[in-house]
Amino acid sequence: EQVDRELKVVGDIQRSLLPRELPKIQGVELATFYQTSQRAGGDYYDFFPMDDGKWGILIADVSGHGTPAAVVMAVTHSIAHTHHGPPAPPSALMTFVNRHLTARYTNGNGTFVTAFYGILDPERREMIFACAGHPMPRVRRGKSGIIEIACGDAGGLPLGIDPDERYDESRIRFEAGDLLVLYTDGITEARDAAGNMMGLEPLDAALRPCQTAERAVERICEVTRAFAGARKPDDDQTLVAARFS
Repeated sequence: EQVDRELKVVGDIQRSLLPRELPKIQGVELATFYQTSQRAGGDYYDFFPMDDGKWGILIADVSGHGTPAAVVMAVTHSIAHTHHGPPAPPSALMTFVNRHLTARYTNGNGTFVTAFYGILDPERREMIFACAGHPMPRVRRGKSGIIEIACGDAGGLPLGIDPDERYDESRIRFEAGDLLVLYTDGITEARDAAGNMMGLEPLDAALRPCQTAERAVERICEVTRAFAGARKPDDDQTLVAARFS
C-alpha cells in the first residue's frame, strides 16, 4: 500500500508538469488526450508561447514505462524550460535538450527520448519543425480528406543518444479545414488480445471523416480502445490535434 501511494504521488507530480489548460490560438482549435499505461509514464506534450504570436508545440516519448520513464520525462520538461532565449528555432531546442540529456542523464544507460517539435505560425498557417526519431504527424486535408505524412527533410536520432546529433528542419503549410494530429507510438502500437499491433491504417481511417480537433481525438481513442478490447494499454498514449479555420 505504501509503494502504491508513492507511485500515485509520482504520477500526480508527473501530470502536473503537463499544460493545465490548452492555449488560445487565433484560428486554431486544439484538443489533447493523455493516458499512462501505469501510475506514471514517459509521454510528454507542451506548448511554448512566443512574443510574435507563434507557438511551439512539443510532443515526446521516453523509452520504457512507469516511474523510470516518468523521471526522465520530468528531466526533459525541466531542460526544455531552461533553454536560454525563445524556444526557437526547432533545431536549436532539440539540440539543447539532446546535449543535456546525453551529458547527464541518458549516456550509457540505454534510455532515450523521441520527440517532435514544431513552431506554429497561425497567421501564415504553417509550421517549421524538427523530429528526433518520433512518429511523424498525420495531416488530414480539409478539402480532399486525404491523409498526408508530414516529413520533408526533418529527422534525426532520438534525444539522449549522440550529443553531436544535428536536427534538420522542414515545413508544413495548412489551409482552412486541415487537421494536424501528433501522437506517440502507444496509439499505433496498441495490441489486441492476440498481440497484434493496430498500425497506421485504423488511425488514418478514424481521422479521415473528422471535422474538429476534439472529434479527431475522440474518434482515434474510440478506435484504439475497440482494437485493444479488454487488453490494457502496454504503453502510454498521447494525442495532440489542431484544426485550422
